[in-house]
Amino acid sequence: MSTWALWAALVFVAVVIIELIRMNLLLIRSLGQEQELEPAGKVCDPETVPLVSVVIPAKDEEDHIESALQSVQNSEYPNLEIIIVNDRSSDRTPEIIERIAREDPRVRYLSVTHLPAGWTGKTHALFAGARLASGDLFLFSDADTDLDPTAICRAVNHLIRNKLHMLSLYPQFKERRFSENAVYPHLALGLSSVYPPKVVNDPGKPGALASGCFILITKEAYERVGTWENFRAEITEDIALSKSVKAKGLNLHVMRARHLVRTVPFSGLSEVCRFWKRTFYGGLERSIPLVFRLFTNYVALTVLFAVNIFAVLSLFSGYQTWPLLALTALSTAASVMVMIPYGFVVRDEGGSCWYGLSAPLGIAISVWVAATALFAIVFRRGIDWRGSTYT
Repeated sequence: MSTWALWAALVFVAVVIIELIRMNLLLIRSLGQEQELEPAGKVCDPETVPLVSVVIPAKDEEDHIESALQSVQNSEYPNLEIIIVNDRSSDRTPEIIERIAREDPRVRYLSVTHLPAGWTGKTHALFAGARLASGDLFLFSDADTDLDPTAICRAVNHLIRNKLHMLSLYPQFKERRFSENAVYPHLALGLSSVYPPKVVNDPGKPGALASGCFILITKEAYERVGTWENFRAEITEDIALSKSVKAKGLNLHVMRARHLVRTVPFSGLSEVCRFWKRTFYGGLERSIPLVFRLFTNYVALTVLFAVNIFAVLSLFSGYQTWPLLALTALSTAASVMVMIPYGFVVRDEGGSCWYGLSAPLGIAISVWVAATALFAIVFRRGIDWRGSTYT
């Protein structure tokens, strides 16, 4: 390797280290400032609590729908109505929903047999369910998501105490496999680098995110943003809703649930990649600059690991110069600055900190996901998601 190339690599690694110091400080600060949902308190007094309408769309969810419904039925919140929307299922989902509805008068059942033009399936099912809702608060959740018995009480308590119009809780996985430990968090951290939690929860800043697993919103706010009909063609309808809430000057909080909201793991690595390609595409507003920024961040870290491997191999092959020694030391330090914090992030989410060693692989996969999202935006290819193409 020529001397000028070594110097160029040294400069690159030095710049990456400076950025890693900044990002790690932000990560530490973010984890330290993370809010917890307060205990339920008196807001769950049956005589004073508002009616919460829980709306759950379900399409071919025979393996998960019963568990999800039972978790809502077992909620400690005393004033619920539960609206389940069967969205053109071809499996046993309708039979399961009908049986549960017969056994519990709080459960209302709606079946959708036709998807109108211009709608995504989930958004239309949510819209149909919300039209039946009579509560002062709407809770939109997913058919593969289980709620802790205290989740709704604590969420309503937080929303009322903080005078919010919308609260969304990020879920944890019921089970963590390789994809949920080695790949998923890199992609989630990438999105959070564009819209940090502090920015999302700041009413004076436009950045917004949400998770469709748990969206608690006042009826007034839901109607002010135009209902789900206003987002009928959105592939990331949850994020689009959150952005509209903030655009209307309404108060939004997004928080991690810490075991209060739990969802099923992905079926494999390909599903993780498709999910995040869709999220980057829609959640970053089909913005070429935003997705390109995310892509270059992942590329820079991938190049860092490649430089580190090259430097170490060159050193052991007998090519020893002080620039190479410096490059090896700096690139190793930078790699450690990626892997150790990542290991702590995974551990904080319930996985093993040893997955920090998987960071090079996870970031390389993140490059591919961001690149495919960018390609879809630049060339207007759209996104294939659950049998439909969205542009």
